[in-house]
Amino acid sequence: MWNYNPNNDDTHGDHWNGENFSWFAQRRSLPTSFLNLAQTSATLDNGGRILEAVVRPFPAKTAGIPLKFEYEMNTGEFTFEWCNADPKSTSCSGEISDPPLNRMAPLLARETEIFVPSLITNERDVVVEGLEASDSHRYDHSRQTLYIVTADCETPGKKHRARVTLRPEVRAKFEVNDFWMDHGFRVVSVGVVILAVLIVWLLPVTIVTT
Repeated sequence: MWNYNPNNDDTHGDHWNGENFSWFAQRRSLPTSFLNLAQTSATLDNGGRILEAVVRPFPAKTAGIPLKFEYEMNTGEFTFEWCNADPKSTSCSGEISDPPLNRMAPLLARETEIFVPSLITNERDVVVEGLEASDSHRYDHSRQTLYIVTADCETPGKKHRARVTLRPEVRAKFEVNDFWMDHGFRVVSVGVVILAVLIVWLLPVTIVTT
């Protein structure tokens, strides 16, 4: 969740309802005369906030039908799955992960383009896995784009998958909660109470008379 509020500041956030979601703050930026406006210049991010969450990879052009895209900002890893059109397919549940495969115009290009921002690839290797041996790919850092050409773009319904990782990984921005982080204290507390009850119940009772 994000917005654009140039009046954002680190003390009062967005100055509304206690929220602090703006991806830009004028107070963090430098005068325009200090900026290098080249497309690959890091100063284009001047004044930006939470950019690691907002600026992320996405498939800009797909030679086929997109099926699934997952991105983990803590590592920079993402997975993209797509498939060839199938004119004879009748399967469509209405879910995003199950789109109609028979409603697509003929391909005019075989190249899939995925935007991979230099914000996360700077001084890192882009490693692509999951493609077939006959497929090809290349990453153009200046264009911030990963190009993938699959050898088979015609077999109806054929699926393609690209898993992209960065070496070294990006620095983690937050710790992902798990069950024990969220509920560990409660589980341990209940366990201690149950253990105490069992100990009291199992201990022999000694009656002392005088």
